[in-house]
Amino acid sequence: MRIVTRVAALAITAALTGCASLKPAANDPAARLSAEAQTRLRAGDFSGAGQLYEKAGGISNVPDYFRLRAADAFLRAGDSTASRRLLGSVDPRRLDEDDRILYGLLSARIDLNAGRAREAMTKLDRLDYSQMTLAQKGHYHTLRASAYNQMGNMVESARERIAAGPLLSSPAAVQKNNEAIFDALSRVPDPVLEQQSEAATGVFEGWVALARLVRQTTPAQRGKAIADWNARYPTHPARGAFADSLARRSDLAAAEPVGTAAPAAEAKPAVQITPLAEPGGSRSAPVVAVLLPLSGTYAAPAEAIRTGIDAAHDADIAQNKPALRFYDTQAGDVAGLYRKALEEGATQVIGPLLKEDVAALANSGELPTPVLALNENPGVSAAQLFQFGLTPEQEVEQVAASARLDNHRTALLIAPSSAYGQRVANHFSDYWRRAGGRIAAAKTYAAGSNDYSTILEDVALLVGQGGQTTPVPYENVADFIFLAADEHDGRVIKPYLESLGVNLPVYAMSSLYSGEPDPGLGRELNGVVFCDIPWLLDETAGDALSERALEAKVTQTPQDYRKLIAMGIDAYRLAGRLDDLRSGGRFEGATGILTAGEGNRIRRQLSCAQFEGNTPRLIGPAPSR
Repeated sequence: MRIVTRVAALAITAALTGCASLKPAANDPAARLSAEAQTRLRAGDFSGAGQLYEKAGGISNVPDYFRLRAADAFLRAGDSTASRRLLGSVDPRRLDEDDRILYGLLSARIDLNAGRAREAMTKLDRLDYSQMTLAQKGHYHTLRASAYNQMGNMVESARERIAAGPLLSSPAAVQKNNEAIFDALSRVPDPVLEQQSEAATGVFEGWVALARLVRQTTPAQRGKAIADWNARYPTHPARGAFADSLARRSDLAAAEPVGTAAPAAEAKPAVQITPLAEPGGSRSAPVVAVLLPLSGTYAAPAEAIRTGIDAAHDADIAQNKPALRFYDTQAGDVAGLYRKALEEGATQVIGPLLKEDVAALANSGELPTPVLALNENPGVSAAQLFQFGLTPEQEVEQVAASARLDNHRTALLIAPSSAYGQRVANHFSDYWRRAGGRIAAAKTYAAGSNDYSTILEDVALLVGQGGQTTPVPYENVADFIFLAADEHDGRVIKPYLESLGVNLPVYAMSSLYSGEPDPGLGRELNGVVFCDIPWLLDETAGDALSERALEAKVTQTPQDYRKLIAMGIDAYRLAGRLDDLRSGGRFEGATGILTAGEGNRIRRQLSCAQFEGNTPRLIGPAPSR
């Protein structure tokens, strides 16, 4: 029971409060772990540093100091779940001023990763800017820029990025910041940008002028115009290499941005890539209308989908390449936006994203142009409506089919007690029984709690069967485990079960895999089988739309939404192939092998993998149902 004792000790430690000093003393028991963690940080091993800091927090006289640094390291590694869990165990009242600022910045960033921009902004507003270091100030402005971006206020997002610029030291960070400023201003409608130009001063004036210049010139005119701009703004941070690079970019053809249904100040207009046809007139290429909530609560997932759509559009080399038009569904009248898009020449429609908007469009009457909705609503259907979603139910069925193909019949089902966990557990139970399988027991746990004693004690009793003092072999009760867990919970639950003698094959949901192989974490997940989108699993893919090729865009996207980039890629490529799917065709996409099922619902055949150590090895396509 070594692991039981260790986890229980961690839980007790997390609950303790004391009156230790705010910083660790030189003789602190965690000094050696802290030094090793700092070495890992300098080497870029953020996850390893996080684990060491977390261990340090378990033995230190100042646990909150180390838990805060563990939360920071895990967040740098992209593990929002672990960071949120650790931050929840920290009492900010026990921190000094520097660490209270770090606590506030981390809390805001976690909110942003979950799409809670207004909550993040509230936390940032409470911080004392005058007490921040230069690095913290740069981070502060970058977070505010991200919050404004999620809320659809691209002008203020650009202003915050401009304020962050002088505080950045790395050339790569400066370049990334410049790209973000230009991208934000590229999404501002012409009338708003012109209005800003009239009152702009200083560095902001130069950025607005540069954005308008690119929008108003053809590629042939742009080189000279940018040279004139360089001369006009000789000390501007974008002068030289960055501004000159805009003249060479092929994705900045002059076009008029399209307004949306939301007010201009809150809108996220399209960056038009090819000229649009006049409504009702002739056009040289098809027009794809994209209906997404580009502002408001769901702006972050919508932005991830848009990233994928834009990337697929950029990679499209077809002569008859379509133009893109984006419409903000935040205003709510989805059926009206659909009709507006058709009036403005749309020949294909992608979206909407929210289930209620899918229902509203399905119930709005005849749909003369096919629609590829980006969600599934089981209660509605329409002849011209295709529903494409990354639903957990399809994943459950394919993981279960993998277990069945491996001749497993009796499952121990373990899932979190959350609404998501119970949704997954219920669907697995129904599907597994219909497939002729049996469920020995279904157990729940509190996700992220770091205390799994209840579920594991129950499992131990189950092994004992009827109170026997000598446990029977667990293989007599079940022959595999179906596990719904994220990476943190999975890395504790699996070895914890093994410590009780429960050495069964584990088949898991893809939430167990963060999307980044990490051979430095140990072997806790060794042998686990899961199924996921091929875009995340196939490291050999080398095309322009692979995860590796889009790494810069992927790292800028909150981890919870990265799969939506692949969804956007497939949505763009599927929009013109809906008739083929309806006729029984199939498409090998980033999210799986895609076919159209009953009611024009898109079915995805995923890829399966098995952990070898902590690196997943691709097995192949999931079993076809």
